[in-house]
Amino acid sequence: MEIRNCLFRGTLNDLIKELAADEYFRLCAGLTEKNTKRMQDRYLVLRFLAFYERSTYKYKQPLKKFLNEFLGIYRNPPREKLNEYRQKFKNCLKSSSTVFGEFGFQMKQGLAKGLEESRRSKSLGEWSNQINGSIFQSVATSFASYNLGQIVQAADRIYEEYLDLIATDDQWVDCVSRGINHAVRISYVFETWQRRLAEVMQDVPPNDGRRTFSKQLKKEMFEQNKTCFLCGQEIKLLDDAALDHDKHYWRGGATIPANARLAHRFCNQSRGGR
Repeated sequence: MEIRNCLFRGTLNDLIKELAADEYFRLCAGLTEKNTKRMQDRYLVLRFLAFYERSTYKYKQPLKKFLNEFLGIYRNPPREKLNEYRQKFKNCLKSSSTVFGEFGFQMKQGLAKGLEESRRSKSLGEWSNQINGSIFQSVATSFASYNLGQIVQAADRIYEEYLDLIATDDQWVDCVSRGINHAVRISYVFETWQRRLAEVMQDVPPNDGRRTFSKQLKKEMFEQNKTCFLCGQEIKLLDDAALDHDKHYWRGGATIPANARLAHRFCNQSRGGR
C-alpha cells in the first residue's frame, strides 16, 4: 500500500487517506496507531471501494492486480463519484458499527480449531482481536444496498444472522480464514452473506418500527438463568446462546417473550430448528 501511495497519486488516493480516518471505521475495525503504520487502514478502504465499484463479477485474481487496476482506472474520478464513494463508505461503516460495535469484521477465536470442535464444546469462543480483511470487504459493502434507518431497525437480527452463519457454514468460515484470493471463494463469501442479509431485510422497509425479539431480551434472559433449555448445561457466553423457537426469532418468528427459551446455539441447531 505504501508503494501504491506513490504510484497512484490523485484525488482517489487522497480520498482513501481521508476515509481511513473515519471514526466509525476505526471503531468497528479496532484500528490503532500500532496496526496502521504500514497503511493497513488505507488498504482496507481500498478493498471496500474496489469491490463496491466493480463487484465480484468483475473480479479477476490476483487481488493485488484487481486493486491496482481499480486505482489506475479511477485515479481522478469526477467529483460526483468521489462524493458517492465518501457517502457510501461512511454510511456502510456507520451501519457496521451499529450492528457489530467494536467487534466488526472479526472471527470467533473458537473457530480457529474448526466448527466441529466448536460444536463439541458448544461455544464459538471470544471475538478475535484482529480484523479479517475478507470479512470486511464482503460485510461492509453489503450494507450499501440499505439505508441506515433500515439497518438500525434490523441490527439485532443482522447480528444474529452473522453468528448463525459462522456457526453453521463450514465453507464460509474456511474461505475467510484462508485469506481468500481465488475468485470462486470470494464470490461464495460475498454471495452467501448478501443472500442471508437480503432475507433479513426483506420485510424491513425504511422507517418501519416493527421489531423482533431484541438482543437485549436475550441478554436479560442470559443474566437471569444461563442454563440451556435443551441440554441443561451452562451457557458460557452470550453469543453462544439463542432464543429457541419453532422459527428463529431474527427471521420473523413470534415476538412474544413468553415463547422465548434460552438454549445453546449449537443445541438449537441440532434440534432441527433450521
